[in-house]
Amino acid sequence: MRTVGSRTSAPGYHGPPWYVEELVLTGTLAVGLVLLLASLIVGRRARVHTAHIITSVSGLAPGSYVLYLRPFTQDLAASGIAPAPENNNAFVNPARTIARSGRTYEERLGWMFRKFGPMVAIGRPGEPLPGGSGARRTYLPLNDWKDTVGELIDNARVVILGAGPGPGTVWEYVEIMRRRDPSRLVVLVTDREEYQRFKASAIAEAEGVLFELKQKYGDFWQPPILPDLPEPANPGASRAFYFKAMIYFTAGWEPHLVHFDRSAVKGARRGKIDKHFVERLRPVMAHLSQGTRASSA
Repeated sequence: MRTVGSRTSAPGYHGPPWYVEELVLTGTLAVGLVLLLASLIVGRRARVHTAHIITSVSGLAPGSYVLYLRPFTQDLAASGIAPAPENNNAFVNPARTIARSGRTYEERLGWMFRKFGPMVAIGRPGEPLPGGSGARRTYLPLNDWKDTVGELIDNARVVILGAGPGPGTVWEYVEIMRRRDPSRLVVLVTDREEYQRFKASAIAEAEGVLFELKQKYGDFWQPPILPDLPEPANPGASRAFYFKAMIYFTAGWEPHLVHFDRSAVKGARRGKIDKHFVERLRPVMAHLSQGTRASSA
C-alpha cells in the first residue's frame, strides 16, 4: 500500500487515484484469502475420495502397519482441521491463516506414527465414503468382525486405540491385553467425558476374562487402572488440542499418561504450540521404538 501511495503521488502519474488502487489491492487480497480457506475444505474432501481402500487384510504383512481402532463416532471430529489460534482474524492477520496446516486430525495422527508403518483402520459399515483420509480403510461384515480384528491386532506393529465407551472399543482394548504385550498399545484420549466412561467400562470388561488374563500375566496380576486426565493449566482457555492425552504401557500393563495441554502454552505462536506437543510426544515414540526393536530382536 505504501508503494501504491508513493507511485500515485509521483510526478507524471495519470492513472486512477491512490484510494482506487488500494481498494483493488485490498479486494484482491481478500478474495485470495477466501479462496485459500476454501481450498483447505475442498482439499480435505478430495482426499477422502482418494483414500486407499484395502479389499483384503490378508495382504498386510505382519509388523508392517499401525492399527487404528476407535469408536466410529470419533470420525467426524477426526476429519476436522485444527482451528486457527485464538484472537486471530483471518483478514486482520492473513499470515497466520496462510501458515495454517490443512491436515485433518486423522491425517496428523497417521503422520505422527508414520515411522511404524501406514495407518490402517476399520471403516464404518455402509458408509458411502471413508470417514477420514489419514488411514487406509478396510470394511468388515457386522456379524463377523471380531476374528478379523483379532488378526489385525496380532499382526500390527503398533495399535492406537481411541478411548470411547462403546462395547466394541472396550472389547478391543481387552482383546489387545489378551493378545499382545503392553509395549505395542497407545490409548488416545480426545474427549474427557468419553475417557471417563471408557475407564469404567474397561474395568468391567476385563473382569469378565480376568481368569484368562491371570493365566497369562500371573496370579497376582490385576487389570490396569487408567490414570485420571489432569485439569488444564488454564481452564478458561478457549482453545484445546484435539489430542488431549496419550497413554502407553510398560511391563505388567502399568499405564503412563502424557497430557497435551494447549492452555499451558503462553501465546498463540504456532512454533511454541508445536514444540509443546512434540516434547510431550517424545516419550511415547521412544517407548514404542524401544518395544518394537526388542520384539524384532
